[in-house]
Amino acid sequence: MNKKLIGLGLALAANGAFAQSTSGGSSIEIYGLIDIGVGYVQHSLNIDPNFQYGVNPLSSTKTSVSNSVSGMFNGGLSDSRWGLRGTEDLGGGMKAFFTLEQGFNAPNGSVNSSAASLATNSTPLSVSGNSSLNGQMFNRQSFVGLSSTDFGSIQFGRNYTFLYDVVTQYDSLNAADVFSPFGSGTYGGGGGISEDVRVDNSIKYKNKIGAVNFGGFYKFGGTSGSTSAQSAYGFNVGYEDGPFGIQAAVQNFTDALKGGVSTIAGDVNVTNYNTSSYLIAAKYNFGDATVKGGYESYTLKAPSDAFATLGVGSYAGYVIGNATAASANFSKANQTTDIWYISGDYNFSPALNLALGYYDVNLKASGDLGQNDGNQYYYSALLDYKFSKRTDTYAGVMYVKFDGPQFPSTTTNQNNEIFAVGLRHKF
Repeated sequence: MNKKLIGLGLALAANGAFAQSTSGGSSIEIYGLIDIGVGYVQHSLNIDPNFQYGVNPLSSTKTSVSNSVSGMFNGGLSDSRWGLRGTEDLGGGMKAFFTLEQGFNAPNGSVNSSAASLATNSTPLSVSGNSSLNGQMFNRQSFVGLSSTDFGSIQFGRNYTFLYDVVTQYDSLNAADVFSPFGSGTYGGGGGISEDVRVDNSIKYKNKIGAVNFGGFYKFGGTSGSTSAQSAYGFNVGYEDGPFGIQAAVQNFTDALKGGVSTIAGDVNVTNYNTSSYLIAAKYNFGDATVKGGYESYTLKAPSDAFATLGVGSYAGYVIGNATAASANFSKANQTTDIWYISGDYNFSPALNLALGYYDVNLKASGDLGQNDGNQYYYSALLDYKFSKRTDTYAGVMYVKFDGPQFPSTTTNQNNEIFAVGLRHKF
């Protein structure tokens, strides 16, 4: 099926505008990018061929992880991807549109699957982590919609959250996969749960009137007997005029699912949460320089519904190892995390850009020792050189310091760092 679909996409792309409607025409194109980096991580397990980046310098590591790792990994700046997108002019200022997009690991050619990285690490040997990219055919985006010059756009399917939309535009490092903490879905759009960066079964509306933009999304849970179980909603409002911009976004998820490593080989543990989060960010352009910053807060809470009542039979096709255990339901006190950040970039020339960022991720004590106070300080620098509009090369470094009771020095490495160079080509 994958081969047939890719073949169809290539054929359609080669033909360009493959059909004409009576009101103005339609078109489809194939697009994507390939981003491969070579680098070094100070404290790391083996590079994983399934995990979307291969490495994870963002999270704390145990003191038992004393070795460094060097090698090739996917997406220093951007997850490698390919996709199909198209539009049809319906007349009267209306268009129909769609996007189908898949992320893949360019160094080995496999589809992004964080679930596979979790399932193969019951005895941790390689990097693993939960994310929204779990082996789906179109794991990044999958939606169809309508747009109007007067009434905005509405799209149906698998959509990004507004937190993701904002943070990727209001971080000077553009949420670079391994050089910015916003490269993690936990911080970069998921509101505490990385799987929630992308929202299945959702309706998303966006509009802009003058300098003001606004929108909202709603996720259908699809659970029999309950309209709220596994549902979600979010809103965005912003103002952008000239060099100044400011954006705010909020979102809430009911019975969100988060994957984790199981002690049973081939299984994935899953925990059920309610989450709430919000973000406010601003930017100002000074010509060749831009400053961006903001504040995000998210809270993980006990779920509204017992895991067993949700009818979830598997996690991305893998057996749920703790489906019948009490640990499947988050039962601790609310856990809140605040994130302050400031970043900036400067164009030395139209081709050469330097971006810097400082990020403080502050974990608040939950009161039941489920989460202690702690800080994760990220210091990032990224130098990018554009050979052309489609091809660029980069060198980046990120240093992370862990501090506070949540990260005791007896069990946790107190710092980590990554350095990498890479090449990205868009098509």
